[in-house]
Amino acid sequence: MSAARSLATVAGAVYGSTAMLGVGLATGLWRNEQNRWVHHVGYVAAVALTSATVAVSALREHDGTRAALAAAALVPLTALPRVSTRSRRHPLVALTAAPWLIAAIARRPR
Repeated sequence: MSAARSLATVAGAVYGSTAMLGVGLATGLWRNEQNRWVHHVGYVAAVALTSATVAVSALREHDGTRAALAAAALVPLTALPRVSTRSRRHPLVALTAAPWLIAAIARRPR
């Protein structure tokens, strides 16, 4: 497995676990008034790993397709902090990154 694909896989796993944590918080299944930072750290890690996927794909492995797919996932991720967590738009914006991350993980170079 290439380094870029490994990074994309880890980014997808962190993104998914952070999303599930967010769902738990939003539905009240998990309460963490004292530890809300855990969700924020997951978000920062997902953005950092996705950014690393773009960089490694483009610069080291010369895989422009994977870099573009991961970069497309960064668009909703970077917009996410500007969307109120109390609105219905927050999970929708967050979910728009998922197909791009999945495509970056599934990409098989020729």
